[in-house]
Amino acid sequence: MDETPVSSFARFLPAPNSVRAKLIRIVLSTTAIALIVAAIALLTYDLSNYRQSVVSGLSAEAGILALSTAPAVAFDDRAVALRDLSAMQARAAIRVAAVYGTGGKLYAFYARPGQRPPPDTLPVPRTGAQTRGNQIEYAQPIINNGEMLGTIYLRATYDIGARVRAYLGIFTLVILLGMTVALVSSMALQKVITEPLDAMAKVAHQVIDRRDYSLRAGSFGRDEIGMVVAAFNNMLDEVENREKALQATNSALSAEIGVRESAEAALREADRRKDEFLATLAHELRNPLAPIRHAVKILEVPGATDQQRDWSREVIARQVQRMALLLDDLLDVSRITRGRLELRKDYVSLQALVAAAIEPARPLIEAKHHTLEVALPSESIELEVDPLRMSQALSNLLTNAAKYTDAGGSIRVSAALEAEGLAIRVQDNGIGLSAAAMPSLFEMFSQVDSVIDRAEGGLGIGLALVKGLLALHGGTVAASSGGVGRGSEFVIRLPRSTLVPGSLEKVAEAATRPAASGPRGKVLVVDDNRDAAETLALVLGMFGHELLVGHTGREAIELGSRERPDAIILDIGMPDMTGYETARRIRREAWGRKTFLLAITGWGQEDDKEAARAAGFDGHLTKPVDPDQVELLLTNFLNARSGPDGSVGLAG
Repeated sequence: MDETPVSSFARFLPAPNSVRAKLIRIVLSTTAIALIVAAIALLTYDLSNYRQSVVSGLSAEAGILALSTAPAVAFDDRAVALRDLSAMQARAAIRVAAVYGTGGKLYAFYARPGQRPPPDTLPVPRTGAQTRGNQIEYAQPIINNGEMLGTIYLRATYDIGARVRAYLGIFTLVILLGMTVALVSSMALQKVITEPLDAMAKVAHQVIDRRDYSLRAGSFGRDEIGMVVAAFNNMLDEVENREKALQATNSALSAEIGVRESAEAALREADRRKDEFLATLAHELRNPLAPIRHAVKILEVPGATDQQRDWSREVIARQVQRMALLLDDLLDVSRITRGRLELRKDYVSLQALVAAAIEPARPLIEAKHHTLEVALPSESIELEVDPLRMSQALSNLLTNAAKYTDAGGSIRVSAALEAEGLAIRVQDNGIGLSAAAMPSLFEMFSQVDSVIDRAEGGLGIGLALVKGLLALHGGTVAASSGGVGRGSEFVIRLPRSTLVPGSLEKVAEAATRPAASGPRGKVLVVDDNRDAAETLALVLGMFGHELLVGHTGREAIELGSRERPDAIILDIGMPDMTGYETARRIRREAWGRKTFLLAITGWGQEDDKEAARAAGFDGHLTKPVDPDQVELLLTNFLNARSGPDGSVGLAG
């Protein structure tokens, strides 16, 4: 749609209340009055209009100064205020310009050379003009967003005689060029003064409305007004930088608070788990002591029958085995956490591995009358893993399934070959798992809430141990459940690298192989715990060995020197000298250089084994020891003694 000339002109008109409009109105109205009155009383009008023109000019200048100095006064920046006042040197008529504070006290001023400076207090009313001889004084308040900040004071020349003389010379030109001058003046004022002010005002409104400090008013040259605009933009730069710094600081503080809150929550959770673990550990260690104490009492009663004595021995053996397994789990978790657990890989069939895992869990399964289903592939599958550790991991899952399934439940063990390797599943229809328990299920000391209500509740390390053992094999373990009361499924996945190609028919059963018959020997057992030394000697004597017993390191050396035993079983912590020192002294003797030395101690870390090797021990076992394992080591040594070098490797 084409624009009419009127609409095109209206597009350039300023807003009615803008500074531009006010300045244009002043110039045009002054010119119009001059042209109308010139014909009637030109001189009288001119003199009157002259004063009005001076006052209007001062008003305009004061208005400009009020706008330009308002930020400086608001921010108490005298240097910027003085710079804005110094701009008045471009106005020849203005002799003095000053800014007074809200209390009427002089804040900053500019005076031409030879001019009297302004007084310390405002000499005129806060608004309006006042004539004093050949000078005129004008005052205008500085108002920013409705707040009174101070007062602009201007002093200008007011020479009527010079005006009359000058007017007579230019009277004719004023009549002819009046309107032209008015138009040119309005355009000049628009370009030089009002356009920068409009730009600053527009940006200021946008900043207030949108809080966007990236906006700028643009560049308007290097004159006074341009410098005011530049100062305005610099102020916005500073505000923007401080806003960004404040936001960055707030973000950093928020992030730090979040990190600290997370760390505190993790510490509280770790502390809570530690307390639960210690309480559970105390409970688990006390549990076997009661039946052991009762069984010992039965053995002490003279009137106990042989059947009762046999039953008591079985109770003691069973409870000791339970405590040993508990301590072994703790040691294994510690070794895995420290990266000190070493795998002893061998070939083992899947069937033998599952059978070895079921055996420790079978008493609990049968005691709770569970139905156990085993579904394995018909083809022979052999694995290259640590048979003991893998059966331990699978047995832990089976034991958990038996514990947390109500009596008469069902447990299923199945295995299947997958593209990535072998998957072994343990499923039950027990208490199930909640979604909240899943994320921390395999963490140390993690237990679901219902465990506390179950007599079989453990230490919360079994699943962490399973995860660690599987990780050492390059495998994983995962859990799933339909919810509380809907059973659960645990899946062990072994990588394809653990599968042995072909059918090797090699099953590693050394860990469960019964002690082989063979040559018997003379064995010296040394332990400062007399019960421990004498009971172990009694058991080994039943295997057919000739036994000697000592209780100190010195006794070990003396008995060894006199009796020349084939093997010496030494406790490490003895009162007179350690087992390490005893072993070193034995090895220095001619009779002890080929004697089999076996360390038995409660310390089972890898560092302890290294110390045993360095002291000259051939074997290292952690208390409580299995007599069958001791017999197996002795038998292997006695059999190997007749071999090429007569050496035996250090047992773990």
